[in-house]
Amino acid sequence: MHDLDTIERGVRRRQERLVSAVAFTASAAAAGVVVSELGTYFVLVSLGAAGWTLFEGARLRLAEFERESVLDELVLAGSWDPRCERRRADLGSPRLHHRLARMLRETCEQSRFATSSAVWFVDHGAVRAVEHDLRALAAVFDDDAGHLPPAAVALVHYLLASRFSPLHQVNPDPAAERQAIQTTQRIIARCRAELDWVRAPGRPSDHQEASP
Repeated sequence: MHDLDTIERGVRRRQERLVSAVAFTASAAAAGVVVSELGTYFVLVSLGAAGWTLFEGARLRLAEFERESVLDELVLAGSWDPRCERRRADLGSPRLHHRLARMLRETCEQSRFATSSAVWFVDHGAVRAVEHDLRALAAVFDDDAGHLPPAAVALVHYLLASRFSPLHQVNPDPAAERQAIQTTQRIIARCRAELDWVRAPGRPSDHQEASP
């Protein structure tokens, strides 16, 4: 929990910096209109401030990705911290399920072509080795959107959106790539087990009641 607390403090700091950057950009643009004789100067200032805004926005998004990854790990560990409860609710969103299904397919496409669709650049060989499984998961996430167990969603989100995902590692040799493929296969197997668990006879019909 200490790591999560630290990350959340970092997210709040980056949110404050982003607000400051946006405010400064707006002020510089407004000053350029009011003080017309210094218009060129304030245009340059506002352009620099806009760059600062983009930079802080990118840092905030990375921090949010990190927070989501830590929350997903806690969800998978069975934590009942209130923040994990909120994360479980987020993981039950049909919109998220459809987005992850799209990202699964985009990741498969990215392994064949150089695109910017996926969140991180992927290891092409590792993705191609499990492409059939990723496309099968994409179909399930589309077909059962809104009725998926939080743990299965967290696992797929980890594969797609975490910079620690085995699909996004730099594998300098065949042994490292084999390790990445095996790790991915284990994650997919656990995801399938979570999906099968909630479909088993006698299990709760409401998938959100199933704990990881």
